Amino acid sequence: MIDALISGRLRGVPAMKQSVNGKPYATFRMAAADKDGESRLLSCIAFNRAAVDALQRLDDGDALAVAGEAKLTAWAAADGSPRCGLDVTVHQVLTAYAVSRKRKAADAPPAETTGDE
Repeated sequence: MIDALISGRLRGVPAMKQSVNGKPYATFRMAAADKDGESRLLSCIAFNRAAVDALQRLDDGDALAVAGEAKLTAWAAADGSPRCGLDVTVHQVLTAYAVSRKRKAADAPPAETTGDE
């Protein structure tokens, strides 16, 4: 297992599903740039309720950052060439919407006290 924090862009709309015991989860793909600036496609799955809720609000191309466990994968393509990828089990999702909400809350004036202290 590799702990990972990855930022990128959503590719396609997340697929919302339910497990056999009725719990929601989401699968999605995201593109992230490697150290050479090339875009790499990651396969992701999220079981955490807060992460699934955040993903429901996103659309293709939206920016996001995910934190979770990553696993390297390898396979042979149809033409026989070796391929590699990264599968991520997502524990948290951070979006621009969540950041702007937190900034607004931090910039809001403090609530007035009632003087009952």
